[in-house]
Amino acid sequence: MDLISIHTDQGVRSALVLKTGPKMAHVIWADDRNPGVRINKIPKEWLRYARPIEYKGKPYPLARAKRLFRSMGRSLGITKSARQEIRA
Repeated sequence: MDLISIHTDQGVRSALVLKTGPKMAHVIWADDRNPGVRINKIPKEWLRYARPIEYKGKPYPLARAKRLFRSMGRSLGITKSARQEIRA
């Protein structure tokens, strides 16, 4: 899993990349629509313009990112599949 920053048509989003296939990538991101934290499939080309997120000059800690996504899930809602991936 990697934490990246993606620029979409709806603005810049932080996402956890779960897996990447030949055409699509599976990511977890928070959405202001229902339910909030969910797994989405995005075109692999979007990852070309994604940047890794850093914390104090180092890669962002994965445990910290998971904790933040869990807290967003409590307030916005979270799907079962996203909850399972964040726990793993």
